[in-house]
Amino acid sequence: MKNIRKKIIAFLLALGCLAFCIPFNSKVYASWSPASEWKENGYPTEDWTTDQFTYHQIGFINDPKNNQLLLYVDICPDSKTNRNSHGYEGGYRQLQPSAYNINVGNATYSVNLDVNPWNIQNGKSGYAGIGVWDPQTNQYKATKDNLCHYYADSDGRQSAIIKIPYNMFNRDDLNGSTKMTIQNPNLGGNKKITISGASTGPYIPAIIAFVLASIAAISYYHKRKLVRHEHQ
Repeated sequence: MKNIRKKIIAFLLALGCLAFCIPFNSKVYASWSPASEWKENGYPTEDWTTDQFTYHQIGFINDPKNNQLLLYVDICPDSKTNRNSHGYEGGYRQLQPSAYNINVGNATYSVNLDVNPWNIQNGKSGYAGIGVWDPQTNQYKATKDNLCHYYADSDGRQSAIIKIPYNMFNRDDLNGSTKMTIQNPNLGGNKKITISGASTGPYIPAIIAFVLASIAAISYYHKRKLVRHEHQ
């Protein structure tokens, strides 16, 4: 029994350390849906709606390691809020390609996706470029790089992960501690997501495993010490 406990403790400690040591990979794979990619990395989402009928899942994080922001949009996710006893009812399922307004300091930028949602085939994924409009300078910076990974499931529910490089903005002060807010009135009305640092989502399971292993180790050796003391 003691050997089994030792092995469990050693395994948990090794698991926690390994999770910290393995470099985090935020690459989007073509065979994955955006939802799978976002959940795999442990990133948070919020439910947005403008009609209390269709609820969209929105995620927004800072990824300073790769000098970019990450935006996740799932227009009609498979969730209890979008399902009733008859299955999926009404609501729109096509991506919203514009009006992703990102506020940094006193400046607001509008991010647009270079994709026509009506041309996305069910069960297919693809890539598209993005553009960032800076109303302060009246400039629009577009790229044809594959920064938007979009997908439609077999029922036509569309989603996307968008990479927004820092260099798409006309500023040089973006970093891991920059405070930013995103809003899209077409998806969430006045709802906003505010971030002020890099995401810690992928490391939370590692922290939990390490803490549990540490507690188990301390408890085990404390009991062992008491048993030895009682036998002396």
